[in-house]
Amino acid sequence: MNDLLARLPKAELHLHLEGTISAETLWAMARANHVALPVGSLEELRRLYHFESFDKFIELWLAMCSCFRAEADYERMVDGFLAECGRQNIRYAEVHFTPYNHEKFGIGGRLSLEAVTRRLLASEAAGGPVVRIITDIPSESADASGPFTVALLEQEANPLVVALGLGGPEAGHPRARFTPWFERARKAGYPAVAHAGETGGAEHVRQAVLELRVRRVQHGVRAVEDPEVLRLLAARGICCDVALTSNECLKVVPSVKEHPLRRMMAAGVPVTLSTDDPPFFGTDLLREWERAQQELDLNVAELWELNLNGLRYGLADTGLRRTLLREFEEAGRRLGL
Repeated sequence: MNDLLARLPKAELHLHLEGTISAETLWAMARANHVALPVGSLEELRRLYHFESFDKFIELWLAMCSCFRAEADYERMVDGFLAECGRQNIRYAEVHFTPYNHEKFGIGGRLSLEAVTRRLLASEAAGGPVVRIITDIPSESADASGPFTVALLEQEANPLVVALGLGGPEAGHPRARFTPWFERARKAGYPAVAHAGETGGAEHVRQAVLELRVRRVQHGVRAVEDPEVLRLLAARGICCDVALTSNECLKVVPSVKEHPLRRMMAAGVPVTLSTDDPPFFGTDLLREWERAQQELDLNVAELWELNLNGLRYGLADTGLRRTLLREFEEAGRRLGL
């Protein structure tokens, strides 16, 4: 069965590009760029990739962002991500990227986005996976990062950017607070995708839908705390991009066996499976599929439907997604689905 899952083409909609960096790559970048990390060895850094809380995760995330110093660092990040796509047969992905963090630490927000875009376009032209970008506002610095990120979208069209996103902590950052920036982005032609219902409750999901007018919610799992919010997601066809292992590691749920994914599906909420930040949580997309199968009793047909949702609810142009969907469906038929 695992061989069948490995052979299937895959789509992933909830993945942070910076969060694909392995401990080994981060350690090499820090040493090359003379950046001090809060550890003294690679082995200590590997241990740091195991978290006790969301706050500890954010601390490491910011330390990681500080290691970017040159265009080559962004190319290394993208190349590592693309290699993983090839290994797992991921043919379509939407990745979150946070230009504001690289304005603070790296070569600048605009230049970093351009470097990532060039590398992804070159790969796609050579037959690599189709990858699109969601530019993120980090909620903890929103007063500065919000206008900065939206201005990037307004000032110059990027061929790969498909949405404005919202990441970072939810506590103390109600989703409705970010409405003005998402309205500006929408006027510039960019829909909304927001993290909600991870460390914040169902009310954050409600605000993301009603105030930010999101096309998708990243996580959204705490919507199960309010049946009305579940009904809202289902009625509006708002897809939730769920990351099982991430939710377990950051204690959003006690365990994957207790994850509300099946409750969301039963309520008619469209869902996909994703990894969030795979090396940070010791996972990959195939493992997420396997855990859903083994610990939540999803069968292969159900997993395949969740995978196809990645194309149905993706934000690349409609013609491209239809072409990919036909390719996926044909591959599924060849493999007996």
